[in-house]
Amino acid sequence: MKLRECIWLWGHPEGGFNNNFANYGFHGESRMTPAEFCYCFGIGKVFMVPMGFKVNRRQYNKSFSPLSELGWECFGALDDPEKIDTILSDAKEFPNLKATVFDDFIQQSDARIKDGKEPIDPKVLWDIRTRLRENNVRPLDMWMVLYTHEFGLDERNDASFKKYIEPFDGVIVWNWKESDADLIPEKFEHFKKMTPNSRRMFGCYLWNFGESKEATADAVIKQLDFYREKILSGEAEGIVLHTNTMADADLAAYDATLEWMKLHGDEEIPNQR
Repeated sequence: MKLRECIWLWGHPEGGFNNNFANYGFHGESRMTPAEFCYCFGIGKVFMVPMGFKVNRRQYNKSFSPLSELGWECFGALDDPEKIDTILSDAKEFPNLKATVFDDFIQQSDARIKDGKEPIDPKVLWDIRTRLRENNVRPLDMWMVLYTHEFGLDERNDASFKKYIEPFDGVIVWNWKESDADLIPEKFEHFKKMTPNSRRMFGCYLWNFGESKEATADAVIKQLDFYREKILSGEAEGIVLHTNTMADADLAAYDATLEWMKLHGDEEIPNQR
């Protein structure tokens, strides 16, 4: 397996962050679709996350047909089990749809409580996993999103959170603020303790959303180099690049990532699943 086969896109509807200066500091415009990003960067896997936009799933799924693997965000399945039926229905027609992902797991869990809903019961997660694994289409993987600032602060909290990790096939860990990037190696050691039986991937922001400004090329490449080392060592299986919505805006971090892909993308990765 080549390294590029271990890399995913975190896909959003094209233009989703256009002129979004008030929230995340990006005042430019982009038209690049998720499928175009995959073509440009030479990768074949995408998690599609609509971000609250109403999207035509079939149109996106058709554009993703040449890709090797596809996943859709499905946190809403906690309140609406039919969302799993939608994913399974799509998977029946599109054979590369093989995964789901629960974005911003802790933030969305906290938001549920603020809205007066019951806290998430791990049994509900196990029930969703059963539906994803045991169906008349094929088993689908179930991923969680976790951030470095959400763990490694209190061992008891980390230990108690494991019951939420266990139903998932894997966890994608993200570093929200670029200024915290130097903590990633230390955080990864905590992450391994929390995920002894889980598959692991790293998320990599190509825009510094946590501090509402452009990401620096040096910080992004430093992260990618660390993540590559962990893939080569077998401690993780992939990287998820965020995102297509600024990829054609002539940003240094995107250009540097593209060059990094040209340099490392065809490296052979041993012992991958």
